[in-house]
Amino acid sequence: MGMVLWWTLLWILRYCHILSAEVLVQHKYFIYGEDQGVSLQAPTEPKGKEFIWEWTSHDGRYTNARIITMQSNEKCSWNLNGAHISKQGKYDLSLKPEVENAGVFTFIQTKPEKVHLAQIEVFAIEVKPSHWHTEREGSDVTMSCELSHLPDSATLAWERDREPTANTTLIYNNTAHIIIHSVDQHSEGTYNCTLRRNGALIFSVPNELKVLKSTYDIRHTLYRGSLNSSEAVLISHSLSSYTKASWSWVPVSETQAIHVASAVKNENASISTKMDKERFSSDVYDGSKFPLKISPVKFGDSGSYTCFYDNTRMATINLVTIQVSAEPPGGLSRNQSVVLNCEISQVIGTVTLAWLRMKGGRGELVKQEVLTKRPPKTMLSLTLPSLTEDQLHWACVVFTGSVLRAQVPLHLTLPKTPITDPEKSEEDDGRRLVIILACSAAVCVGLLLLLCGGLLSRRLKRATAVGGNGDSSAADNVYSNVAEIQNDQANPGTATEENESEELQYLVFSQTAPSHNPHRQRQDRSGQDENDKVVYASICKT
Repeated sequence: MGMVLWWTLLWILRYCHILSAEVLVQHKYFIYGEDQGVSLQAPTEPKGKEFIWEWTSHDGRYTNARIITMQSNEKCSWNLNGAHISKQGKYDLSLKPEVENAGVFTFIQTKPEKVHLAQIEVFAIEVKPSHWHTEREGSDVTMSCELSHLPDSATLAWERDREPTANTTLIYNNTAHIIIHSVDQHSEGTYNCTLRRNGALIFSVPNELKVLKSTYDIRHTLYRGSLNSSEAVLISHSLSSYTKASWSWVPVSETQAIHVASAVKNENASISTKMDKERFSSDVYDGSKFPLKISPVKFGDSGSYTCFYDNTRMATINLVTIQVSAEPPGGLSRNQSVVLNCEISQVIGTVTLAWLRMKGGRGELVKQEVLTKRPPKTMLSLTLPSLTEDQLHWACVVFTGSVLRAQVPLHLTLPKTPITDPEKSEEDDGRRLVIILACSAAVCVGLLLLLCGGLLSRRLKRATAVGGNGDSSAADNVYSNVAEIQNDQANPGTATEENESEELQYLVFSQTAPSHNPHRQRQDRSGQDENDKVVYASICKT
């Protein structure tokens, strides 16, 4: 018995020692491509005899994998090779700044007992394009910033001058994408990929953008959503001066060019009568820059736009449009299936269409498909068996490779009054009928009680009158109908005797509707009509 108690106390002390050990928790961040490695430091002077490093990678390749086993006499054995991890010092490790090395590293004492001593989570940041880049004026610029793991308490975003940018930002797959539409000299500057955790700034990675003003013989593609708030600015800019400028357009699936706009130096542009002048516009042509603005962009605006200065081709821009819709278009209901459609006007090269369900600014992939010219497919559809509150906010996104080209939102609404279940409706109708019948019965009972009280009051008045002076003719009689008055006037001496001798009183109700005919009224006074129904209700016994 004493031995059992001793072992129990020893086990409790050992368990308490494990719980009381302080675990060092750290977070480290590195930018992919940097020269300097990442150092993982173990606690100073651990007192155990054997230690290990375990690793759970962010990309899912390893879970609690033992990297290395180290003895207090500095002997060690590697259990995991090819991970670009090296030993540094007695118990420390060094990682190469590779994205695949990100994850959670745990330093554990294994002898004489198992104790977790330190935990270091290493995050990798990859920015594309890296550091700085130069783009041609008028093109769309997309930058991305990927974190190997994005905690729920963290916010990844692009900022300019410490403020969120006015352009498109999408968080998808732990990556923050930003699209800067139709860049010009105002778009130049430093854009920062920032990570904030619980509101506190953790890191900021700068990325500088420079723009070349000349668009001479440039060819690029712009992607725009067909929305009331969308616009496309087609920019043509020359370092030299020209007298005339013009824009022409070849719509998709057509070969003939359509004249869009033209201008003479230092004069306002003239928009063709074939175009929608409320949506197509241009500023004054200054001899070097001639932009064409389309706002809002419609799905049918897709095609190839070319700008000529005199007889020189200055810029060719392919405009690809995307439209989203939900079916049925007449209205949505909770118990009805909904089809989401995302259609692209044309496929240039290879593109990926994807439907994302938006949750708090982050996109969750639901369906995607890679489209090519053959077969000529241009639509991605998603069927929702039923519509719920967490399925109202969507976005169709377009990627070329890993580059985000467009994000088109789709917001659904449910009817204010949901459609009720027929069985539930029948149950509600039954409850209403029971309530109505109960109320009607209560009203009838109340009415009968009220009438009974009135007749009892009349009998008491008669009895009081007779007992007071002994003359029933002098009493203030109360009558229930006109016939009783006539009988009382015809036999004044016997009225009291008849009332005293009767044992049961009846109240007469006439169920005929009131008439406005004088002859009918006189007939009612003389007696009941033969078609009238008389109902006798027992009131009380005397």
